[in-house]
Amino acid sequence: MRTIAVLNHKGGVGKTTFCGSTAQALALIGFRVLVIDNDSQHNLSSMLGVGVKHPNIRDVYIADNSTAPSQLLKSVRKTDIPGLHIITSCRDLSDSDVPHNTHLKNALQTCSLGRFYDYLLIDNAPGIDHLQASAIIASDEIFVPTELKQFAVDGIAEMELTLRERYPDGARITKIVPNFYKNVKRQNSFIAALSKLFPGRVTETSIPFDSVFDELVTDNKILFLHRLYSKGAACYIKLVHELFNLDEDTVWEQVKGKRDNKIKDDARKRLTARKIDGGMS
Repeated sequence: MRTIAVLNHKGGVGKTTFCGSTAQALALIGFRVLVIDNDSQHNLSSMLGVGVKHPNIRDVYIADNSTAPSQLLKSVRKTDIPGLHIITSCRDLSDSDVPHNTHLKNALQTCSLGRFYDYLLIDNAPGIDHLQASAIIASDEIFVPTELKQFAVDGIAEMELTLRERYPDGARITKIVPNFYKNVKRQNSFIAALSKLFPGRVTETSIPFDSVFDELVTDNKILFLHRLYSKGAACYIKLVHELFNLDEDTVWEQVKGKRDNKIKDDARKRLTARKIDGGMS
């Protein structure tokens, strides 16, 4: 199981949208995916249509070492996409809930989740404190979505230094994903600066600025099921191909096939429900 922390100590850079969209794509391709909402704002839990459930990730943190693994397994919930599961968060989650920074890693290892999942993605709140440290230490690598502004570029460089100093045995930044991209000279210069600072780690694919992402949140829709032919979905297909070394054409065909099948299944369910309602009236 490949474990990835989605992290940036700056807020508003699109971490949750990136984590949720990437997880959805991987599951639609056919991988078994678990995501952990490690943020008290619990936006990932809402994005994936599950909401706050109990037990959740906070219950894992506040459990003692002997019961944390069982709490973790009890916290796993299904989403509307087959193969994609989530451990939700809640508004009460805080850094003070973390007894020690290896608590989450120990619980994950005890559960041997690699038997059940191919990928684990951990979404994090802005900052680097105990909650983020738990994800860093539990992960194999870190993906950093970023906006293309000077403060964001400077912040990633500082974040890498902080990671090395505070968590010498923790995961390292392997990929930096430009987000909210517009093809203008200034943003292209920031991509060039990032590529110079982090050679080989900045993705060639950038996530475009696209209103479709806000529409999906408002309408509670799924990018690859309801807006597959949008610019945003096309870029995520390319990004998943790049991040996970997958064939782009195969990714597209698998996602499209799963989308078409789900649309047919939903239509059949609606038809069945109407027949049942008609028979009862």
